[in-house]
Amino acid sequence: MTPSFRAGLLAGFILGVAVTGLAFLLLRSQPEPEKPRMATVPAASAQLSEAPRPPAPPPAEPEKPKPAPPAVAPNEDKPVEKASPEVRDLFAKLAEIGLAAFGNPKFAETLNAVKAAGKPAVEFLMNALRTSTSATERFLAAALLEGTADPAAVPALADALKGDKDDIVRRMASHGLAVLGVPEAEAPLRAAAAGDTDWGVRVNSAYGLAKLKNDDGIRQLREAYESTATPAEYRLAVLGGLADVAAPSTAPLFRRILADTQDATYLLLSIGALEKMKDAEAIPALQRIASSTQPDLVKQRAGRAIESIGK
Repeated sequence: MTPSFRAGLLAGFILGVAVTGLAFLLLRSQPEPEKPRMATVPAASAQLSEAPRPPAPPPAEPEKPKPAPPAVAPNEDKPVEKASPEVRDLFAKLAEIGLAAFGNPKFAETLNAVKAAGKPAVEFLMNALRTSTSATERFLAAALLEGTADPAAVPALADALKGDKDDIVRRMASHGLAVLGVPEAEAPLRAAAAGDTDWGVRVNSAYGLAKLKNDDGIRQLREAYESTATPAEYRLAVLGGLADVAAPSTAPLFRRILADTQDATYLLLSIGALEKMKDAEAIPALQRIASSTQPDLVKQRAGRAIESIGK
């Protein structure tokens, strides 16, 4: 893995829907937890004399035969057994690829199989997220649960966000809850945004709150973007989150970017955000960009935004 690739994966996932081609993951080598070892008891030495034994108790009355246990219905707590072999096999192969599977065509294939299988596959992934000893498997389970867009995944994602020991899994869980965008996700996202030890988890969680129209989340995202402590490569991800939310309170920020920035990516994000907001105050800046020497894509995007805002 090259240093630039590793750096690109460190920012968290907040821009997955806003800027194609940027993978905001926290990727670092993570040794698999060591399997618990069986404690061995040394055999007693043959030279040791046996201690006196107490008298044997009187023989117990023979037990009456116990009635046969009733037939057990399928265990609802074992979704692994209920998931189709196809889903389990695809998930296992995905885990073999490692974290790079997130951008692999096999990921889309697995997600399609999960969607086709429905509830049993979702339960299988929830179980994997809660019980797997592999951080890679838990990460991929959270990513697939996000892709299902199934609100039933909220409890498992919330549990992972609160209690998983690995930052990468908590980042993916926070992003999953953010993208699901359901009211049930607000409480776990709020707790993580305020108190998680990892910067990426806090920012992803703030993004989720912002998508739920929560002012605290919007403020936290904006502070992360404007902070000098935020690395430059992460600021674009945070701006993408703000652009996706497009809260009217952030319009001055995006108008300022149009006035001060020549970078096409920043301009495209800002143009899209201001168009979503129908921000009429941005029209003069958009007109200037539409007639500038910017790439055609940027100029055309500015022109479409002007038309859209004017409708």
